[in-house]
Amino acid sequence: MSTKNKVVKNLPFAQYKSEPAVNASFLKKFAVSPLYASTDEFSSSAATDLGSYVHALTIDPSTLENFACLPTTGEGSKKARDEWRKNHPDGVLLSPSAMEQGKATAEALKNYPEFAHLMSREPDTEVSIFAQHPRYGWDIKARIDILLDDGDLMILGDVKTYGKPLTKKSLFWDIRDRGYDLQLVFYRRIIQTVLNRTPDEMALYFVETETSAHDCVKVTLDEGWLAHAEMRLDEYFRLYDECHSTGIFPGFNFGKPLTLSLGDNLS
Repeated sequence: MSTKNKVVKNLPFAQYKSEPAVNASFLKKFAVSPLYASTDEFSSSAATDLGSYVHALTIDPSTLENFACLPTTGEGSKKARDEWRKNHPDGVLLSPSAMEQGKATAEALKNYPEFAHLMSREPDTEVSIFAQHPRYGWDIKARIDILLDDGDLMILGDVKTYGKPLTKKSLFWDIRDRGYDLQLVFYRRIIQTVLNRTPDEMALYFVETETSAHDCVKVTLDEGWLAHAEMRLDEYFRLYDECHSTGIFPGFNFGKPLTLSLGDNLS
């Protein structure tokens, strides 16, 4: 597949993932360390598995076949789970409690008025966009959770599962520290490149996973914040081009242990 300036709907995630290009997830890691971004291999966790399941239930039901639930205790449970993983190397095996947690979380989000209103307008979901960077020429890509485009109005939405209480303070710092603002302006930039459009609205839809309330909140960022994220995005693009052209990605990799010396008198 040529990755030059195209929008692809209903593209399987495995095919999207296999296309070599810079995306928002890479840049969020690059902001931490170029070496980390270039060498890190994604490892799933209970939290990311739960988030993926909520995504499947709310915006991408075609992927529900990738999830299964098997008992975690009892005779033969380990053998059954190992056998399932062997037969489904790309699947996600959830515990019974995690599956129920995911269903309750997804139901709360679907009933959240702001989210329900957007989805009632039948937007496209899991939209893949491919482009060449207009200045540097290397490939970029994005996979947008929700994209509504009725000709006159374009709305972009992204679903975030959240493992702690939804407070303004925690959201403020996590949006910045986890690069969610960078992700939004990356999406906006690639849409501008490919469609020559600027989204009229970009929003993050957070749903809390850990309590029975499963609170939800819609977050939009003002233009001052987005402008600051755009500045950082341009700087990461510039630095990545240097790394890409030289093949040198400096920094640190979380996969390598620290070297520690505690001294002769410490143990």
